Amino acid sequence: MKVFLPVLLAALLGVERAHSLVCFSCKNQKSNFNCLAPTMCSSSDNYCVTVSASAGIGNMVDLGRTLNKFCSPICPGPSINLEVVSVSTHCCQSFLCNISAAGGGPRVSATVLGGGLLLSLLAALLRPGL
Repeated sequence: MKVFLPVLLAALLGVERAHSLVCFSCKNQKSNFNCLAPTMCSSSDNYCVTVSASAGIGNMVDLGRTLNKFCSPICPGPSINLEVVSVSTHCCQSFLCNISAAGGGPRVSATVLGGGLLLSLLAALLRPGL
């Protein structure tokens, strides 16, 4: 925390009002705590981006989460939710606007997963010719 405030102050003093964007940045972190390093973006960068990827089944199985924050000239692709795996992308365009971790994304509940497996099994058992 002692390093954070001087770096933030230096970033504030070095910001060119019209062209430079300052975003938080990190790579492959497990929590937002390690993603609070301010970075001066290049003049071609227009977005602060947060990408959060997670995998799991309800609260029962957690396969992990990774968080990335960076400057970008474009806002990358849309968020993707495949129920068990999700990738959440959030873009913003103001000073240090990507302070928050963009949610872990939804996860499928154990009940929904179990119901889907049961219906698949029933369909296979009731199919003629088996």
